[in-house]
Amino acid sequence: MAMDKSAADAYVYSKASGMLANSFVGSRAVRLFNARTLQELWALLFDAEVPVIPETLLAKALEAQAQKKFIAEFKSLINNYSSPSDIYVTLLHSYEYENIKQIGAALCFGEENMPEIVDVSPFNFIHYNKWPKIEEMTADSSLSWYNRIPLVSEQQKNDYLIDSAYIQELWASCKKIASSCRPVVMDLFFKKLCLDNVLWALRLKIYYGMNREEIISHLAYSTEDHSLKDPFVQDALKILDWETDSWEVWQNWKYAGLLNPHEEGVVWNVDPRWIYNVSKKEYVRKTYRLFHLYPFTECPLVCWFILKQNELDTIRTASESLRLNVPSEQAIENAGILEVTNHV
Repeated sequence: MAMDKSAADAYVYSKASGMLANSFVGSRAVRLFNARTLQELWALLFDAEVPVIPETLLAKALEAQAQKKFIAEFKSLINNYSSPSDIYVTLLHSYEYENIKQIGAALCFGEENMPEIVDVSPFNFIHYNKWPKIEEMTADSSLSWYNRIPLVSEQQKNDYLIDSAYIQELWASCKKIASSCRPVVMDLFFKKLCLDNVLWALRLKIYYGMNREEIISHLAYSTEDHSLKDPFVQDALKILDWETDSWEVWQNWKYAGLLNPHEEGVVWNVDPRWIYNVSKKEYVRKTYRLFHLYPFTECPLVCWFILKQNELDTIRTASESLRLNVPSEQAIENAGILEVTNHV
């Protein structure tokens, strides 16, 4: 039952705190990797009976069930508000944007059945009951331009435009936060989006050999203007012409603390994967700290969503490690658990 905002803020903060305490984040995440089989992992995560299906299918079912549980819990929290904050709804919309990518690909390849989607109803803006009419599925939404079945050659561009639409919705909803935590939430997402652009630029430069202009056309912007003065792209623009094998160039960089180690006399190249892994751990640590700093505002639930998404990623890592027989020590390292537990 929806409450008035002050009562809902207090109840949701208390409820989310309890749920987070019982989640597999921080030091508790290691328990996911103590499971010796997928069946044990399922029993650790869910009350439901373990499905009697092959391991490959069980891994997929486990990951789908974990995602379904995460979405259901988040919806149960925001349903306490008569009018949930735009930022809460936008976070759920991240799955809507991913859903339309899957739907577009399915239609592109002539599939008769709608692909599996993440159900965020009643907060969805895609009209799934209109399948397979893509123009009716996206009508009256931020994706209304996606109104015909794409060609294979258009998929990449469409995916970029879909990602851009989500980022713009996310940033717009951050600006609408009315409570005192607005600068904190905006800063949290701003720094992540800026660094995401840096990482994307590095990947395009190193792995795909794109030039400056090509990379600029693939960056994420805060508005549809795609101005080179956009705050989201400034950090990425600064490094586009830097030599990726010169430590001297990078050692005084704004994000130097995220760089892969340099050893004198040893060939060095900037490693986007290393930067991503370190930055993800720092992002999770910062989010964990922020959860309790601004109670009774939007901040705790935004942080809860981020931390539970990270938990979901860790569950997937644990599941895939069991399916592929990856040693638990290596799986824990891949998930970045040890570094995280030392700081939360």
